[in-house]
Amino acid sequence: MRKFLLLSAMLLLLLTSQAQNRNVSGKVTDDKGRPVQGASVLAKGSRRGVTTNTDGSFSLSVPPNTKSLLISSIDMTTQDVAINASGNVTVTLIPKSGNLEEVVIVGYGTQKKALTTGSINTVKAAEVENKPFTSIDKGLQGLVPGLQSVAGSGAPGSTQDIRIRGISSINAGNAPLWVIDGAIINTGDASRLATTANLLSTLNPNDIESITVLKDASSTSIYGSRGANGVIIITTKKGRAGKTRFRFDAEVGQDNTAYQNDRYRPLNASEYINITREGLVNAGVAQASIDATLTALGNGNKTDYNWLDAVTRQGQQQQYNISASGGGDKTTFYLSGGYFKQQGTVIGSDLKRYNAAIRVSNQATSRLNISVNFDGGFVQQNTPLAGGAFGNPVLSSYFILPTRSAYKPDGSLNILTPDFPTSSVFNTVAITKLDKRFLKEFSLRGSASAEYKILNNLIFKSNYGADFDDLEEDQYNNPFYGDGATFLPGSPTFGNNILYNPSTTGRAFAYVTRYYNYTWTNTLSLHQNILKNGDAYVNVKVGYENQKSQGYLTSLQNTGFPLTLALQYPASAATPKTASATISEYSFVSQFSTADFSYQDKYILSGSYRRDGSSRFSPNHKYGNFWSIGASWNVNKEKFMESIPVIDQLKLRASYGKVGNASIGNYDYFPGYGFGFNYNSTPGSAPNNVGNSELTWENNRPLDLGLDVSVLKNRANFTFDYYKRISSDLLLDVPLSATSGFASVRQNVGKLQNAGVELSLNLIPVQTRDFNWIVDFNYSHNLNRVLVLPNKNADIPSPVSTAFLIRQGYDVQSFFVRQYAGVDPNNGDPLWYTDSSKKAKQNVYSTAKRILFGSASPTFFGSLTNTLNYKGFSLQAQLYYSGGNYVQTGFESFFIGAGVNPTFNKVARVLDRWQKPGDVTDIPKYIYNGNKSFQSFSTFYLHRGDFIRLRNVQLGYTLPQTVISRLNITNAFFYVRGTNLATWVKDKNLPFDPEQGITSVSNLNVFVPRTVTVGINLGF
Repeated sequence: MRKFLLLSAMLLLLLTSQAQNRNVSGKVTDDKGRPVQGASVLAKGSRRGVTTNTDGSFSLSVPPNTKSLLISSIDMTTQDVAINASGNVTVTLIPKSGNLEEVVIVGYGTQKKALTTGSINTVKAAEVENKPFTSIDKGLQGLVPGLQSVAGSGAPGSTQDIRIRGISSINAGNAPLWVIDGAIINTGDASRLATTANLLSTLNPNDIESITVLKDASSTSIYGSRGANGVIIITTKKGRAGKTRFRFDAEVGQDNTAYQNDRYRPLNASEYINITREGLVNAGVAQASIDATLTALGNGNKTDYNWLDAVTRQGQQQQYNISASGGGDKTTFYLSGGYFKQQGTVIGSDLKRYNAAIRVSNQATSRLNISVNFDGGFVQQNTPLAGGAFGNPVLSSYFILPTRSAYKPDGSLNILTPDFPTSSVFNTVAITKLDKRFLKEFSLRGSASAEYKILNNLIFKSNYGADFDDLEEDQYNNPFYGDGATFLPGSPTFGNNILYNPSTTGRAFAYVTRYYNYTWTNTLSLHQNILKNGDAYVNVKVGYENQKSQGYLTSLQNTGFPLTLALQYPASAATPKTASATISEYSFVSQFSTADFSYQDKYILSGSYRRDGSSRFSPNHKYGNFWSIGASWNVNKEKFMESIPVIDQLKLRASYGKVGNASIGNYDYFPGYGFGFNYNSTPGSAPNNVGNSELTWENNRPLDLGLDVSVLKNRANFTFDYYKRISSDLLLDVPLSATSGFASVRQNVGKLQNAGVELSLNLIPVQTRDFNWIVDFNYSHNLNRVLVLPNKNADIPSPVSTAFLIRQGYDVQSFFVRQYAGVDPNNGDPLWYTDSSKKAKQNVYSTAKRILFGSASPTFFGSLTNTLNYKGFSLQAQLYYSGGNYVQTGFESFFIGAGVNPTFNKVARVLDRWQKPGDVTDIPKYIYNGNKSFQSFSTFYLHRGDFIRLRNVQLGYTLPQTVISRLNITNAFFYVRGTNLATWVKDKNLPFDPEQGITSVSNLNVFVPRTVTVGINLGF
């Protein structure tokens, strides 16, 4: 009885205490009226706190004696807000010391925006998290002026081509440098066997706090020889002091093909038979032979199979993330875990990702802060073949005849039959089921840093970062059918008595790739007032950094597999085929410094200097010096601007400098020998690289002129940049005498220019207590021009594509092609122009003149985003646009071709062919096995790449505080999202998706997906 009374008293006391607490709710926005997600809301005088949800709202139960709330967010001024009688508060957080003094991420630290002289853009977490993308690079499209992000493939785990302010090199790399929490990381496509393997796919976008893009010399030169192509800095989420806060995100949905052109659908069976019959007649074939040919091609078998439907699908995808953040006055932590799964739009393509992250920060003493960060990711990925391989499902779906079915009447796979014998266009559905292309990728990224305050204005920081990537790629070609099957002489091509070669049939590949990257950076930062009142001051930073990267690559191939699908690894094979191992490494050592001078935060001068040493160059040219100067003028701080209160910000800035490009081979300068050569059964080696000890850095000299304007209490914000950058000492191949044994030697001889403008506009047309409307628009325009080439500016072939030719005065990705002149209406022959003036035509392809025609590089791109918020509802829609380029589909000639390759299926556009005198069309007369050269590369196979895409639409609803307070959670946000929902193209004859990588050349990859997902974000 006494225990019962004691328990009752304790319960009554608890209920009384809860009854005395009161609930406070509200909304937090920034000075532009946009919701602030993740802001910290703390009951003053206690440790009770929450974070705001996606629409800035919050709900918090506070003790009865709490008078106010402390509300803060990164780079925002903390607000001490009194709690009114209603318990509902609305708070506006402004950037620290005003809009110009907002803190932004820069190289090796942070800086007040007022002190920046360069072109810097920041993408916040809310703009990239919970998106249905397998990697963060895909989520950047349309968010940053000057940053071009293009999908080369829709396969899960594929890389995204990213260029910042154009193409700066011909033979060296053009990708930006990626930095996570101060450490340089490995990026790009690491696949050697699989179709694609994006090293960024192991990183969870939900663990990212912000992404900063550095574009000009003032911001990138601090990275020296690796800053030529821009720098992308990722800052991950960290713990925040206060009560532990949990967040759970879940999203499920479906995807299918984003863009399909009905003019390029494969023909059905009757269409194919009819056009083939017509082609045979046009070829003068006798009727008996026509009937026999059509029967062999499936006429009369009553099969009409849609191969495109067979290889495409409605894929499923889902992702789940959970995180916890909290800590006390001395130690904070952040923990997270995630799972992501996506099926591609084409069979045989899918990805699973598992993620975990931990970050801990400790204020060890009043002067010493220590932090550690770890991110781990594991990816499992299936990738189908791409390009011209018949195992490529996309290619085969256009080539295989609709009179053939993937399955027999009994439901088994249709292989080793007259439809699909041992050597033919293979049944791609069967190949996808019987073969395997599998990738496993594990990445571990970590950093540890210590920051010691020597004096109040003198800080030493040491940061050590490591990046480890391990990839295992496996390919298995079954021994029964397809690319891996081999047969004994005299074996039938189909049936039950096929004789396999036991030592060679079936094959397996196993590739292992390991990359290690270490970066150790030490900096000493000084802030020194020049005037006692603080009107004039300098910030100086000096640093030392070394980086080492190592790569270990092994490969193995075996053949001769048992006639079973149960044994698929190389160890099960009878015949070892090849084995190899390669080790490569490079290192950098650097000293750098930066200095910023400010007077009254009106007049800013900045400068940086870096000296890099690289193992990629000979001892004579191992070191390079890189620098920048910049200036800005905050005009709005002048006294004469006080009479113009409508202007909140008016800033002029300029920068110029020299950065470098060291993205070349690790041993290009070194004369080398290759092994693996055999002579008379004796192993040996032979020279494989002529080398050049005079190779040096490619140099890039960017000029940037910028303007930042904000008016109407920051409700209208405008940024404009003009840039011009000249890349010199380009590494190009110069021809050598044939007696040398080498065709060419690489030298620093070229020069290239990029110039353009960027603008961004942020508007808040409507802003009330319950409703606001935000408009974001950005536009980028870039022109590329070759200035200098070797051998007196002689034309050179492009290392990227045979469709391009590099010529002085033209874009580096200019197409070199014959001009198509249409069809002769009298006889249906294809015609080509024989001169560049388009005055003379001929029906002989070889007489046509090749000219430089258009470019694969878009001249403009950007986005328009509208965001509407009404009470708990939010709607956001983003349009992305790009244009000014041409797209090439290399395989288009196979499925149009005017009768070439007649045993391949064709597409619906062939139905518009010439059929009788007087027909006006651009598709020639169809002749079975025709030889009119229409299939040869011409401007017919180039299509305008201009498009507008409904990139992202999200409709969301936040539960009101009155509801979530009863559920004992801090926020609940529900949404439905669509990506790539609609695509509008300028060219009605564009066969496939307008996004075809940075070269705009289609390789018949997995189609870019359109996704529709529903999700929920919960905080508690």
